[in-house]
Amino acid sequence: MDIKRHLKAALKQLGFDKPRKAQIIPMKTLDAGQDAIVIAATGSGKQVLYETVGLAHSDKLTIVIEPLLALIYNQVQTLQAHGIPADYIDMTRSKEDIDKILNKARKGRLNFLYVTPERLQNHSFIETMQHSDIFIVVVDECHCITEWGYTFRDAYLHIGDFINKLKHKPVICACSATIPADSMDIIRDSLHMDKPAVLRSDLRRDNLILLKKDVTCQKNTLEERLEFRIKKLCKLIDKYHKTGSVLIFTQTTTYVDSLYNILKEKYPDEVTRYHSRIKPERRKKQLLFDFLQGKRKIMIATSAFSMGIDVPDIELVVHFNAPISMMDYIQQIGRAGRDGRKAHCVLLYDQNGDDDAVSASFIKKSKKQSAKAAKVIKAKLSQVHDFINSNNCMVSDILEYQGQHEAKTCKRCTICAQKRRNSKCLRTSTAFTPFH
Repeated sequence: MDIKRHLKAALKQLGFDKPRKAQIIPMKTLDAGQDAIVIAATGSGKQVLYETVGLAHSDKLTIVIEPLLALIYNQVQTLQAHGIPADYIDMTRSKEDIDKILNKARKGRLNFLYVTPERLQNHSFIETMQHSDIFIVVVDECHCITEWGYTFRDAYLHIGDFINKLKHKPVICACSATIPADSMDIIRDSLHMDKPAVLRSDLRRDNLILLKKDVTCQKNTLEERLEFRIKKLCKLIDKYHKTGSVLIFTQTTTYVDSLYNILKEKYPDEVTRYHSRIKPERRKKQLLFDFLQGKRKIMIATSAFSMGIDVPDIELVVHFNAPISMMDYIQQIGRAGRDGRKAHCVLLYDQNGDDDAVSASFIKKSKKQSAKAAKVIKAKLSQVHDFINSNNCMVSDILEYQGQHEAKTCKRCTICAQKRRNSKCLRTSTAFTPFH
């Protein structure tokens, strides 16, 4: 199946000779002006897909709505490196900068504009967009509409209102690797999509080796138990960190800062960190770029770093604590092995209740917001517990959660390896059972 010449030219400008098979139909669909919901594996090139279509219509504006600033910086940097007129608006930009960017957009001198959903409620932004020629609005990581819209970011529920205010309806593209089946209609209706094509590709990532490791410790104090867990973390880094990068996720900013202070001593000039409370914003941006540009090879972060970040050589992802939701977990391991090489993803969990105590504090905090938010978080944590305690292939469990039934096991995850060892032991003991 071939694609039109203007799409090929755009793809080439982005540095690719040809599209992946799974990208062709979505590209053609959006290029033809049809709305689409694209569900594809992490690392499968969803970003390239909508960038190609936007670039093929470079006489018009592409608006990309992202959940995280880290994601915005990453994508704009990539586009600008290819000489493509792309920019972003966030809290670090001065009023003068924002006015210049909006002026460029209005005059058709900007091809891509990246924003968070909160920006869509800004009066001057809305006014400028009403006078701009927009081809496509992309809602990247669109699962955030249902994941976050009903809890702490209600701006996600008003994206459709913004689209309705535009003088001409743009093409709408919603994409993610993690859209539960029961969220599909909500996303479609919330964005006011017009009979969107639902385009789903295989969600398997065969180059990821998934492991879960029990780090339960009999020490009495939390400090001693954490010391034990950090030793296990360092062993993993020493074992799996070769020439690529390492990404360590923690539940809280306090964990990020504590780990950073310890690991920077053990791995001098290799460690950086990222979370929402690092100030000023420019300092946080610099720490991020240190990792994106390969100046630092070990990143410690909260889920503020979990979606869409494209660092090709991440060879190890470690969850220092159990994640807060399966959605977070899938997005976070999706940062690994994006260059196609083998990568390890290790989830550390405990039966001391240390991670549960942190999770309980999240639930308590969310209760102050609303009973519904607390209920949602509780349900998500329960799914993570089920996954940790499951005796099924880890890959099969993840795919099942994403709505893809998979009978074939991965043969390499912790559970598959245990079953293989048990089976081997059973065969050996049977072979040597003496006859009476």
